[in-house]
Amino acid sequence: MSKISKLIIATGLSLAALSAHATDVYHQPRPILETKNGKLQGVETQGMVVYRNIPYAAPPVGDLRWRPPQPAQSWSGVRDASRFGEACVQFLVDGLNNELVPGSEDCLKLNVYAPKNAKNRPVMVWIHGGGLVEGSGSERYYIPTGLVAEDVVVVTIDYRIGRFGFFAPTELVEEAKKNNEPVGNYGVMDQIQALKWVRDNIATFGGDPNNVTIFGQSAGGRSVTWLMTSPASKGLFHKAIAQSPQQLPMRDVSKPRHGKPSVEESDTKFMASLGAKSLKDLRAMPTDQVALTTKQYFTGEFDGEMVDGQIIIGDSIPMFAEGKQHKVPFMVGTLSWDASFFIMGAPPVDAYIKKMGQDPKIVAKLYANYKWRCQLALSSQMMADGWYTGAVKLLADSANKYAPSYAYYYSFMTPTLKASFIGPAHTFELPYVFGDLATVPRAPAKAGKPADPCTEIDQAFKEVKANKWASIWFPVTAPNNREDISMKEQLTKSWTAFAKTGNPNYGKREIWPRYDLATDTMREFANGKQGVVKNLNKDRVDYQLQFIKALYQVK
Repeated sequence: MSKISKLIIATGLSLAALSAHATDVYHQPRPILETKNGKLQGVETQGMVVYRNIPYAAPPVGDLRWRPPQPAQSWSGVRDASRFGEACVQFLVDGLNNELVPGSEDCLKLNVYAPKNAKNRPVMVWIHGGGLVEGSGSERYYIPTGLVAEDVVVVTIDYRIGRFGFFAPTELVEEAKKNNEPVGNYGVMDQIQALKWVRDNIATFGGDPNNVTIFGQSAGGRSVTWLMTSPASKGLFHKAIAQSPQQLPMRDVSKPRHGKPSVEESDTKFMASLGAKSLKDLRAMPTDQVALTTKQYFTGEFDGEMVDGQIIIGDSIPMFAEGKQHKVPFMVGTLSWDASFFIMGAPPVDAYIKKMGQDPKIVAKLYANYKWRCQLALSSQMMADGWYTGAVKLLADSANKYAPSYAYYYSFMTPTLKASFIGPAHTFELPYVFGDLATVPRAPAKAGKPADPCTEIDQAFKEVKANKWASIWFPVTAPNNREDISMKEQLTKSWTAFAKTGNPNYGKREIWPRYDLATDTMREFANGKQGVVKNLNKDRVDYQLQFIKALYQVK
């Protein structure tokens, strides 16, 4: 067990327990309101009025498995909205999503959090991350106490993930064409359906349907960029925030793309491997027989999102460059160690250099001063310089030509952990954004001896390969530390200011400028004084961007 793991476990907190669902016992008012589908009874808790497990679409089961989401069914009487529903079907990653497994196909639900007596308040719709294979809007660190305290309404959604959310064998493609329906990206279709529900119902909860901000992290951040470019989502939101949205190329439904076979080809092979002779057979199979497994995921047998021509019509970087995104205020950012996400699958340095067509001598010079010389850390950082930091700069610059756009860089670390981490890992900003620092493991009161991050990375890699989530990739906070509290306030206020006005600056200070590549100025959320960072890792990022632009044929 790593030193950091021991420090976190020593606090007595189980990662799974931290995501426990709402208690069944309430001693506060139980308000009732009426939506277009029926009456709901929620609960007042933590200074919020909360309604959970609200259907926004019909259960996608039986003949509706692998079909676009259908309208939610109405109900009679009063529906109990005090408890979360089941998460969508997902495989177990021990220490990460224990409380969500195995999930259910009947999962197209959302949760609404509102200030008391809210009326016509800005709305923020959260799209969770998890690589499109795990996660849920019900996870405890997504309870938005800090955001709601800033007088906004927050909606968290579940959408189909894994093979139920992203799937396109030949027979399904042919059926979709016959029905004149989109195919493949069912999870993104669910996100769009949830936004339609928000448009039609959120005023009842005190939200303004004409002021909706979508925000998401990781796969949720990528989803935000897809929704920004999808014709099917036009007019359903008015601002967008993409947190850590890596921009690796997508596969295509029906043709090879970027050297990878079509999704149709690989998913048809999977269908045959199950002995299913028809789509009807496949829809009749039990959930667990069809669901994506851990082994299939790690051996590359899951395609994830795909270019389908109707919902996702292209990779976001070239789409933004061509001005084909929705012209709404946009905010996008990355973390100083977002590279942690790539460690699980990053190729060796030499292999990545060869794949991208880079010059080994130039790479050696550019990364000569990069502190962490172990292979996994270095190759993942090279990828992050392009697919995270570089992508953030390209997206923000392109979007800013049409609407106010802002870029940020998050480098804050709880002080007692700074010596043990390369930087804040992928997801570390989440408890600060949502504003409750007690929903994740707590940092030790005192800093221990500095750990060797390369040793920690190697251990984490082994844990993930054994299907255990490495604790160094789980957010850690110090709820009573003044720096942590300040960072929480900075993020909740910035995010909600953007949702209210399209400008993330708040108070009397305008320290966060709109982004363009020429001035290359990003807001930096760091330890110490608030400020900005200019020309972030410019030489490294500019070099990596040369090859990304060439790949996407962007000037």
